[in-house]
Amino acid sequence: MNERATLLTGSKAAVANLPDRLHHLERAIELARGRLDAEVIGYAEHVVGKATDRLKFGTHHSVVAMLGATGSGKSSMTNAILGSDVATTGVRRPTTSSTLACTWGSTDSSRLLDWLEIKNRHTVTDGSTELDGLVLLDVPDHDSVQVEHRLEMERIAEHADLLLFVTDPEKYADAALHHYLSLLSRHGAVTAVILNKADTLTNDELQACRTDLARLLLADGVGNATILTASATTGLGVPELKKLLADLLAQHELALARLDADATVAASDLAAEAGPPVSTSLPKDVVDNLAAELVGASSLETVSGAVAKGYKRDAASATGWPVTKWVRKLRPHPLRRLHLGSGSSGPTTMPAPSPASSARVSAAVRNASDAATARLPEPWPTVVRNAAVPHTDALHDAVDSTIARSVRERSKNSPTWWNGVRALQGLVFVAMMVGIVWLIALAAAGFFAFGDIPIPTIGPIPVPTGLALGGALLGWLIALIAGRFAEVGANRRARQVRKDAAENMVSVARTHVLDPIEAELASRRQLTDALRDAGARWPEGLE
Repeated sequence: MNERATLLTGSKAAVANLPDRLHHLERAIELARGRLDAEVIGYAEHVVGKATDRLKFGTHHSVVAMLGATGSGKSSMTNAILGSDVATTGVRRPTTSSTLACTWGSTDSSRLLDWLEIKNRHTVTDGSTELDGLVLLDVPDHDSVQVEHRLEMERIAEHADLLLFVTDPEKYADAALHHYLSLLSRHGAVTAVILNKADTLTNDELQACRTDLARLLLADGVGNATILTASATTGLGVPELKKLLADLLAQHELALARLDADATVAASDLAAEAGPPVSTSLPKDVVDNLAAELVGASSLETVSGAVAKGYKRDAASATGWPVTKWVRKLRPHPLRRLHLGSGSSGPTTMPAPSPASSARVSAAVRNASDAATARLPEPWPTVVRNAAVPHTDALHDAVDSTIARSVRERSKNSPTWWNGVRALQGLVFVAMMVGIVWLIALAAAGFFAFGDIPIPTIGPIPVPTGLALGGALLGWLIALIAGRFAEVGANRRARQVRKDAAENMVSVARTHVLDPIEAELASRRQLTDALRDAGARWPEGLE
C-alpha cells in the first residue's frame, strides 16, 4: 500500500517550522484585530490556542479518531484493530454519546485524555509495540438524531490528529458524511476514508465503488484524502491499516501535521480577508492636493484680510499724524478680535467651519484615502478612511492652529521704518506745537499791549506761522505717504501669512491624514508578510 505517500504529503518541511509559523500567525492576528472579520480572527485565535495546548503534551502520542454513520462499522473496525471486542455498547461504554479511548504503549496518556475530556478509556496490553503511542478514539455517530452525539463527534474531530471516516458500499454517498468531509476540505493530508465491508463486493464492484467515492471526495474538496478498503468482519485490509498507522506513529508527525493544517487554514482564511499582498504607496501629488484643499476650505482668506487691516491700523498708529491717530485706537483691532494680536497665544476665535468647508475637507480626505487604496479590496478602503479622519474637529483645530502660528510669527515684529517715521512725526509735531505756542504768546502780548515784539520770518512767512502751519501740513503729508507704504506692506504681510500657512499645511495634512493612512498601509504590508510566513495560501489569482 502507498497510502503513506498521500497522508502527511509535504508535511515534513511545514511541521519542522510549525512554532515559527504559529508565531507569525499570532502576529497576523494582532495586526488583523479591529481591521478584518472578527469571526475569522476568532478562529485563528482558537487555532493558536489549541496548538499551544496540544504541543504541551508532546508528539509521542497520536490521536486517531474513528468517525462514521450509524451501522457503518466504525466500532467493529476499532475492535478489528484492537483484536478484541472492546468498542461495544454495554458495561464498558454506558452511553453512545461518549467517546471511547484505546491507548497503546506504556507512556502515560492520561493528561492528554484529560485535555480531550475523555473518561472512557481502555489500555491495550497485548504485548505488541508496533502501535506504541496510538490513542484510538471510537466516536459517536455523526448522523445520530441526538444533538449531543453530533456535538461530541464534532468536538473530537476538531482535536484529533488523524481523522478516519468509516463508511460502506451502502452509505458512502450519504449527505451527512460528505457534509463533514466538505468542512475538512483543506485537511485532506490528515483525513482518510475507510471503505468497510469490502468483502461484500466483487473486485470490479469494489473498484467502481472506490472510483465513485474518489469522485465525491474531489467534489467535497478533499481529493487528496486517502481511500482504504477493508472488512472488519473478515479482517480484509486490517493488517495493512495497522501497518499504515504504525508507519505514521513512528514518524511522530501526526499531531504536528494536524496543527500545521489548522494553521494553514486559519492563515489562508485571514489572507482571503486581507486580500493579495500588493505593493501600495501614496501618489506623490496627494499631499500637495490635500494641503491645498485644507487651505481652500479654511478661514485663511478671512484671517489674511484681518492681517492686512491690522497691519494698516498698527502702521497708522505708529506713523500717523499725532493729532488724529489716537482716533484709530478707538476702533477694535481686527486681529485681537480673533485672539491673534501681538503677544497673543492659545486658542483663537476664528470663524467656525461652514458646512460647505467641512464637506470640502471630508471630500479631500476621502480622495486621499481612495488614492492610497485604489488597488486594495475592502475592508481596506474603509479601514484607511476611518484612520484618516478619527476626529474631524482635531483636523480643523490643527488647521486653525497652523494659520494662527503663521499670523503670530509674522506679527511679532514691527517694520523698522515705522520707528523712523514715528520719530520724524514727533519732530514735526513738536515744531507745530512750538509754532502754535509762539502764536498764542504773540496774541497774548498784543492783547496786553506789551508793544511790538520782533517776529523772525522766513521770506514773507513769519516763523511761528510757518512752524504751526508747516508742521500740521507736513505731518498730514507724512501720514499720507506712510499710509501708502503701509498698504503695500499690509498686502505683502497678508501674502506672507498665506504662503507660510500653505507651506505649514503640508505638515498638518501629513500628521493628521497621510501619516495615519501610511500607518494603515504599513500595517497591511506587515499583515500580509506575517500571513505569508505563517503559510497562508491566497485564493488562486490573487497572490
